[in-house]
Amino acid sequence: MTSIHRTLAVSALVLSAASLSGCVLGTREPTLYYPPKAEADAVPAAQAAAKPVTKTVHVVLVPFADQRSDKKVVGTTRNAYGMKMADVIPKNSVPDWVTQALKTELQNDGYVVQGRTPGDEGPASRSAIISGEVLNVFCDMYLEYTGQVSLLVRVKRDGKELLNKHYAGEGSAGLAWAATEESYAQSLALALSSAIQKFVRDLDQSLMAP
Repeated sequence: MTSIHRTLAVSALVLSAASLSGCVLGTREPTLYYPPKAEADAVPAAQAAAKPVTKTVHVVLVPFADQRSDKKVVGTTRNAYGMKMADVIPKNSVPDWVTQALKTELQNDGYVVQGRTPGDEGPASRSAIISGEVLNVFCDMYLEYTGQVSLLVRVKRDGKELLNKHYAGEGSAGLAWAATEESYAQSLALALSSAIQKFVRDLDQSLMAP
């Protein structure tokens, strides 16, 4: 390779790295949503599973507490060298997002969901009381997005603790080309869905136990 060719190759690499770095500059401010948006090859709604039969056990959902070490940031952007460039800060409330997502999945599973404020110990008949904490909500990116969600969920019924367990999920919107707000939101929605679905399966089993 001639000196001219080497110079051109180095210049191309520098320009490419600079371009990639420019794509990840600036704070991202996604609006967290739920459920995750359907993939292109997802089954159409008309072909989806039938609506589940309403369950006889009602559940009371207490808003989740935010126990994350950093309650402001839910992700980061990185340049072509893997260096952190900027924060990802959501426009909406993370604990509200988690609580509403839980409500959605519980209703999709056939539960009748009632609300309750934290600390309210009023009567709930034979309802299962669900409460918990948000431990981690974070989406990193380098070659691809890596969304992670971790929750601590507790379930009580008739004064007896049925569940007290950590649930974690991961999700990715795919390759990280431009660190878009949509990709962060989708990755975190997928991660939250994974964690919640594990919990709902355990809830079904615990409430069916004699």
